[in-house]
Amino acid sequence: MERLKVFDESYTYVKEASRDEVHRQGLWHETFHCWLIDDEFVYIQKRSATKKDFPSLFDITAAGHILATETVMDGIREVEEELGLVVDLTKIHSKGIVQDIIRLPGFIDREFANVFIYQSTYKPSQFLLQQEEVASVHAVEKSVLVALFFTELETVLCTNIFDGMTSEIGLSDFVPHERAYFEQIALLLK
Repeated sequence: MERLKVFDESYTYVKEASRDEVHRQGLWHETFHCWLIDDEFVYIQKRSATKKDFPSLFDITAAGHILATETVMDGIREVEEELGLVVDLTKIHSKGIVQDIIRLPGFIDREFANVFIYQSTYKPSQFLLQQEEVASVHAVEKSVLVALFFTELETVLCTNIFDGMTSEIGLSDFVPHERAYFEQIALLLK
């Protein structure tokens, strides 16, 4: 059973709790969010259809909970586990903490998201996706994704990096992060 550190709304440590308890009670906890970018594109993942939470939706390139026994930097394991990439620590940059709340019936996800930007030079052949977590990885032009996150566009085109297939997606195709989260990420991606 995963155990997470629980915080108050000021990011002061309170206790440990199970992941289920954290989401059922809407307790603040830490997550790791890593956005892979290059000069032109932002890379987003499409979650596996078998995921318990938010199956088949688009999301952060790699993300996950930081366990009670881990530091924030241990979250890098998410990039390695989900995408099969070896992380070059000289290319990953912390952009601080963004608060994010997702509310669904019986589920409240209150996150202190530790956001990182990773300057990617990976080729599609270097990815080895964890199939139970990630269905595919897609490239979106950076300026276009920023406009979508600011709701200046309703839809954007994304391209599957493995087969070149394009899809038209909107914010409703993403995990339902708060609008403020998307806007703060857009500022960081600019």
